Amino acid sequence: MEEKLPVKMIYKKSLFVELVRLDNNFLYSTRNRENSKWQVYAFQDTPKLRKDIAVLNGQEYVEGFNNEEF
Repeated sequence: MEEKLPVKMIYKKSLFVELVRLDNNFLYSTRNRENSKWQVYAFQDTPKLRKDIAVLNGQEYVEGFNNEEF
């Protein structure tokens, strides 16, 4: 059985563009459920992606810290 890739959804187009430019694995895009005029961008969730998001947002990436636990 094929294991599903963890996916990280990105809602900001400018962040999407920068993450693609930094060679992160873009999977697909879809319409935003809340507002059909907007797109949502799906990336393979990797430590590199998390680090790049932190750097682009002016934050520090802490290895092993999982925001989903809070």
